[in-house]
Amino acid sequence: MPDNNVNLRRVAFDIVSHVLENGKYLTDALADTLRRYQYLEKNKRSYISRISRGVVERFIELDAIISTYSTTKINKLNPNIRNILRMAVYELRYMDSIPESATVNEYVKLSSKKAPSRLKGFVNGILRNMIRDEFEKVSLTENEIFSMPKWLYDKFDEEYGCASDICSAFLDTNLITIRTNLTKCTPEKLKTSLEKEGIKVNPIEDVKYGFYIEDVDYLNKLNAFKDGLFYVQDLSSMMVGEITPVKPGDIVLDVCAAPGGKSLHIAELLYVLEDKDIEKAKEDKLTHKGHVFSYDISEEKVNLIRDNIDRTGLSNITAEIKDARVLDEKLIDKADIVIADLPCSGLGIIGKKPDIKSRINKKDIESLSLLQKDILNICKNYVKPCGTLIYSTCTISRAENQDNVRTFLESNGNFSLVEETQFLPDKKQDGFYIAVMKRNS
Repeated sequence: MPDNNVNLRRVAFDIVSHVLENGKYLTDALADTLRRYQYLEKNKRSYISRISRGVVERFIELDAIISTYSTTKINKLNPNIRNILRMAVYELRYMDSIPESATVNEYVKLSSKKAPSRLKGFVNGILRNMIRDEFEKVSLTENEIFSMPKWLYDKFDEEYGCASDICSAFLDTNLITIRTNLTKCTPEKLKTSLEKEGIKVNPIEDVKYGFYIEDVDYLNKLNAFKDGLFYVQDLSSMMVGEITPVKPGDIVLDVCAAPGGKSLHIAELLYVLEDKDIEKAKEDKLTHKGHVFSYDISEEKVNLIRDNIDRTGLSNITAEIKDARVLDEKLIDKADIVIADLPCSGLGIIGKKPDIKSRINKKDIESLSLLQKDILNICKNYVKPCGTLIYSTCTISRAENQDNVRTFLESNGNFSLVEETQFLPDKKQDGFYIAVMKRNS
């Protein structure tokens, strides 16, 4: 029988420790944990998600607060005590519905389980001092207020002049965005199906087959998801499909495709819909031409793409293992469109993956920029004369975006820039960059 007397703070503590001390990805740690405890009531799973994600998201701010009250420097604290204090401070600051006394008592108990017993008095003293003066001793710098490493905060300010807006967007609630699988249903049918399952559904103005959804408990339990009626994809990522000049009969290569969102989107767009109007589309009047070849570097990544192909039921897409850094001579001049959504620092999706700011550094950005240049100079060879090369990233780093495109165009005179867009993060979408380049000869 499942154990419903689970210590939720201990479960969340394990997630926080795995992420902030051992470098595990938050999305993986959280997904693994929620899968293991999916029998718990929704409010209990929500608590685990909120506090573990909240601590990872705000650990810089939390550390600054702890440092105000602790005579021991934050990096010298026992790692378990450090994370217990982070969790307790987050709960005190951001979870008003929980009584302060309960927070203190529960984390003191947890400290006695996870660290030498003498340290529980240390935890008790710090937390009670915070409560006693209501955090009045705390004075935070601007980057600490937004819980952003100073070098990153300064970088955003230097490149865009609005670091506070960018960082505030990362801390805002991100809406889940989905895209209708037009080969299986219309947007209206999807909306009706989701609402029958208790999901709140709102249309996306810019993409008439996209929706924002709320009140989702467990995505994999939704019949509409299991039946492949939609794909979870950020709005800015959907814009790759919107911008790409795909037409029936095109051969499209997606060189770094996992988990396959853009490949699947393009494969859907290759279907010819009656009257070119998705509002009137009917399954029995769909035909398709052209093909998408979806590549990535490992069996694990390619299996993710194949799983999504199977779920969505598309037949005009093939997933294969291929290293984008290695030229495949058989593909030279074969593609009408090449999509190069390349590995990047992920600075545009910190709102969804807050652990990025605990792992990324300046050298990473430099090395990623070089990798992106190398891959672009490989995959350009696959574009047919008069074909299109789409370069995109989920970062807002100019070194990985605009600077890379300028360097590429300067070195490749047979390509020209058609358009480029830098999306900055907000509540509705991630930070994202797209450049459309045409091969002229």
